[in-house]
Amino acid sequence: MASHLTIYQLPLKQPTKLDSCHVQSSISCNFKKQESAQNSTGLRFIHRKKLLSDLTTWGIGGPCNYFIQVFNHTQLVSALRYCNEQSMRFMILGKGSNCLFDDVGFDGCIILNRIEFMEKIEESGVYRVGSGYPFNCFGVVSANDGFSGLEFAAGVPGTVGGAAYMNAGANGQETAAAIDSIEIVTNEGESRMLK
Repeated sequence: MASHLTIYQLPLKQPTKLDSCHVQSSISCNFKKQESAQNSTGLRFIHRKKLLSDLTTWGIGGPCNYFIQVFNHTQLVSALRYCNEQSMRFMILGKGSNCLFDDVGFDGCIILNRIEFMEKIEESGVYRVGSGYPFNCFGVVSANDGFSGLEFAAGVPGTVGGAAYMNAGANGQETAAAIDSIEIVTNEGESRMLK
C-alpha cells in the first residue's frame, strides 16, 4: 500500500521554538539524455536514464528502468494504474533515506513521491499533510505551533509517508501515537481511509 496523506492530531503543550525549516518545492534531477514515454494520462515516464544513486541518501544504485515524479493524488493513482496495466514492477520512493539499491539498478518503475503539502485544519493541532512532505520539517512546524508528539521528527530525514509506513520513532515517541487517520492509495490505485 502507498500512503497518500496523513492526518496528525497532536496534543497541545507549551511552545518551544525550534530552528526554522525550509521546504524545497522542487527537486533537481540529473538526466543524461531524456528519453521519455508519455502514457494516455499525460504522465511522462523517463526510460533507463535516472540513476537511483541520485535519489537516496547513501548515493548508491544503478539506473531504474522507468522513472516518474508524482505531485498529487491523481498523478499517483494514474502512475500506479499504468504500472499495473503494463505488468510493471514499481516502488514508491520518498527521500530515499532508508533504501539501498544495487548498482545493477531496478528493473521496474520508481515513482518519486512529491506530494508535498501541509495544511493546518484547526487550532487544536490537526494537520493534513502530504505523504511526500519532509517529516523533519513537519516536526519543526508542529513544535513551533505549540504541539507535542513529533519533536523527534526534527532529526528524521524521510517523508511523512515513510514515517507513517515505518512508524518512525525516537526518544520514547513514535509516529503512530500522533496519527489520527491516513488516506492511502492501494497498489491497484484505489483510495481508502484508515483510522
